[in-house]
Amino acid sequence: MAEAKRHLEVCGDFVVVFTDGEGHGVHHSELIDLMAHSRSLSEVRERFAGSRSNLIETLKHFGYDFDALLQSQFREGYRDTVLAKLHRVDPKWIARKRKALGFPNSAGRSRVEFSSEQVKMAYDAAGSFAGAARLMGINRRTFKRLYAQASGQMESAYDDHIDQSPGDDRFAKARAETRRVGSKVCFSEDDLKKFYDDEWEES
Repeated sequence: MAEAKRHLEVCGDFVVVFTDGEGHGVHHSELIDLMAHSRSLSEVRERFAGSRSNLIETLKHFGYDFDALLQSQFREGYRDTVLAKLHRVDPKWIARKRKALGFPNSAGRSRVEFSSEQVKMAYDAAGSFAGAARLMGINRRTFKRLYAQASGQMESAYDDHIDQSPGDDRFAKARAETRRVGSKVCFSEDDLKKFYDDEWEES
């Protein structure tokens, strides 16, 4: 049987990426770091071309447990269609993995259940709504809604903390006045660029 034109081979501490018969070596830490950061076979395959099984076996050789990643994503509420897109595989393959790993499979749209901290961490890591949405395997519109909710919850928690602080009476009127007239927000140059980038992508 002819060898695949695009595949990976292990050579010591290196992964050799073959394309059309020509290969170049990359230290395995680059593969593991990219997989751990992206949590997406699809994204990793853009850099390390190979079949699904070829890539998963290569990851396993260097100590990365792809099944453990799937278990985590199942627990986080990802559904088969979302994971199939995230890993660029057949939804039926994901469904079989779900069953094999002992997770129930129910019909319907993806249930998005992320904590405020997870949402904020994803945004901080990616630097944009689009990038954070990709990290979490959801669409950007959904992420923006979750981010707005997370920001509101954190502000509410902060206000509750202040309300319980000594000397609260001195600041109550000031906070009420601030809420009435609105607060003036200053953005850095990077913040403005990020805002306009997101707005242009939306249109």
